[in-house]
Amino acid sequence: MEIQGKLEGRQIFMLHGVPYHRVFYTHRDDPETVLQCQLAESEFDGDLAVGDPILITYLLRTVLEIRRAVTAASGK
Repeated sequence: MEIQGKLEGRQIFMLHGVPYHRVFYTHRDDPETVLQCQLAESEFDGDLAVGDPILITYLLRTVLEIRRAVTAASGK
């Protein structure tokens, strides 16, 4: 399942020499509730900035990845 959201913040940390991201985000339909997850570097687009629209991929209520949302204006 994919949900549209907004990136609210992120922290990079190392675990056994491997970079991970602690990601803070909101869903588009509930902008008041800030959620967080921890993702490996390969599961998060590292060039995202706070406020960017994102696409959150869930499986069984667990975040699998967060990517930049494709917008009609940007075509990306």
